[in-house]
Amino acid sequence: MHRTSYSLLVMLVIVLVTSVVLGQAPAKPASGESTKTEDFATAMKKIRDTWVQEFNAGHADKVAVLYAQEAVLMRRNGSVHNRDSIQAELQRSITNKANNYTVHSLHVERSGDLGYDTGIYNENVAHHVAEGNYLIVVKRVEGEWKIVAHAAIPNPRQK
Repeated sequence: MHRTSYSLLVMLVIVLVTSVVLGQAPAKPASGESTKTEDFATAMKKIRDTWVQEFNAGHADKVAVLYAQEAVLMRRNGSVHNRDSIQAELQRSITNKANNYTVHSLHVERSGDLGYDTGIYNENVAHHVAEGNYLIVVKRVEGEWKIVAHAAIPNPRQK
């Protein structure tokens, strides 16, 4: 994938997240708003936990169902579009011995039917441990939270 396409996609995700954050309304939460936030945090934890558990178990198909049909996965080496392509990319990572994936969420937020989770990740890949930051954007699709954009940006490797 071209570096320009990757940069444009990262910028698109940043704009989307910024619009979600800036779209946060009242300083005083509406009645029931804290419950919605807690419910969303619980839903995101379930998505994160399932993603990590199934990836580490080698089940790319079970990870892929967490994504919307039209989702995009952005990585250091480019981006892939749609659930089937994401499943194939995840399977390649698993086949190439990526394992021991862990995540630590730093912030979860939502506005209406959009939300995001951002944090740090670690995974063992060939001959080193990869560390970096992730951003997952989710959308409620037919009553269920689905990943619509997922960016994983590794930290520069130390020499």
